[in-house]
Amino acid sequence: MPIAMNRPRRVLLALALSFVAAGVLSPVVPQVADKPYSAIDVAHALLIGALSYTWCRAEGLERGVAPPGRSALLAGLFPILGVPIYFFRTRSFAKALVATLAAAAFLVACTMLSGLCAIASAALLGRPLPT
Repeated sequence: MPIAMNRPRRVLLALALSFVAAGVLSPVVPQVADKPYSAIDVAHALLIGALSYTWCRAEGLERGVAPPGRSALLAGLFPILGVPIYFFRTRSFAKALVATLAAAAFLVACTMLSGLCAIASAALLGRPLPT
C-alpha cells in the first residue's frame, strides 16, 4: 500500500534528495579558485533556502495556521535560525522545542547522507574528495 505524502513531506523529501544530489556532484564540480566551496555548494545553499521557505508555508497551510510571513521568509533566507523561529512562533514552547530538535536531527542526517554520497561518488569516479 503506497504511503500518501502531504505537501510538507514532499518538500522534506525534495530537501533530502537535494543533499544526495549535492553529495554526488561535489567530487565532480571543481571548487571556486581559492575558496573552500564549489558552484554546487552555492546553488545548494540557495535551494535549501527556497525549500525551507516552501516547507514553512506548506506546513502552516497543512496545520491550518497562518504562518507568520517574516518567520517563513527568515527561514528561507537563513534556515538554521529561521526554521526554529518559525517553530516557536507557531507552536507552544514544548512542541517548538521538540520540532527544533527533530529539524536538527534531520539536518544532521541529510549532511551525513550528503557526505556518504560524496565518498561513494568520488570512489566510483576515481576522483579525490573536495577539501
